[in-house]
Amino acid sequence: MGQRHTGARGFFLPAFLLIGLIGCSGSSMIPEMKDVTDSFTDRTKREAALNKYGAQGVVPPELTLCDMSKPVLSKTEEKEGVTFYTLESRVEKCEHSPAAVGTVRIFAIGWKNGKIVKFAWGGPKGGKVEY
Repeated sequence: MGQRHTGARGFFLPAFLLIGLIGCSGSSMIPEMKDVTDSFTDRTKREAALNKYGAQGVVPPELTLCDMSKPVLSKTEEKEGVTFYTLESRVEKCEHSPAAVGTVRIFAIGWKNGKIVKFAWGGPKGGKVEY
């Protein structure tokens, strides 16, 4: 007969495996979105990536005006054939809006066929700051 795992070891091992499976399954990014997030901390590179992948007039120019920290993916969802990645990123420096510095901006970028087809502001986190 096999040994039965009881106690903390018997509980935590399956729990960690389940958490790992859940965490890995929903957070994968398409290569184009990864390119955008990898370019995020450099304003020039971010603007180039957004221009490369963004459909005309979809991405607001305000997204390229401030220095921002590396974004954190907080949500991925599919709506009407568009994959939305919700990101959070802190404004590090912004001569266009000094009040935005230190705030965490939230936005959703919608992708279809390797192009940004939708964009939505969802922040800032914890207060109202306009660019």
